Amino acid sequence: MSVDSSWKGLIRAGGISLLAAGAIVIIFILSVFIFQVQLPLDAQGFLDYPLPPTILFCLAAFGEFLLMPGVLALYFSLKDINKNQVFLGAAVWFEAIPMFLVSRGQVISLITVAGNYAATADVTMRAAYLATTHLALEVANVYTIMALDLLGVGAIIIGLIMVKGVFIKKTAHIVILAGILVVMGTFGVILEPLTIGTLFGLILNGIWQLVVGLKLYKLSGNT
Repeated sequence: MSVDSSWKGLIRAGGISLLAAGAIVIIFILSVFIFQVQLPLDAQGFLDYPLPPTILFCLAAFGEFLLMPGVLALYFSLKDINKNQVFLGAAVWFEAIPMFLVSRGQVISLITVAGNYAATADVTMRAAYLATTHLALEVANVYTIMALDLLGVGAIIIGLIMVKGVFIKKTAHIVILAGILVVMGTFGVILEPLTIGTLFGLILNGIWQLVVGLKLYKLSGNT
């Protein structure tokens, strides 16, 4: 299947962005285990060792920013199947991105607080910095949960459209499953065992973003 030549540049850029975003997801997950970063972040742990989580969340923010051209590429490659449905899926997925960025920004900004915490020996000031960090991380977690829900729902909608499009059905099914697992994982705040869904959902997200990104890149070269 070929695409409208006027959108080929955008689809190519989106494919490259999705490839990079998928790779970043995998790198992020591996780095969490390698550097033993506790997720969700603990306030005291962050203040004691702020550099590893700060670097990881900078990486995550960059990967999530790359989803913007990726979702646009998906829209223009699938819009001929069901324009309204793909617009809904893309819009829901797109809304997750600023929420992710706000959440990551909350964490990254705490590097200054961690520096102040390390520089003072005053017990009262340390307690204040700890409370500030705890509150900021709680706010970041709320934004992350909302973003994951939107990302999951958007992936489910887009996956259902992919079944009818240029992507092989197995890929579409992985997209749908990833979305379901991510949404399921956010209910871990109620039932903790469900949080494992987030991990597996994000792994599948990284995989399908790599596969779909490559497909979009190749699709943009069709004539």
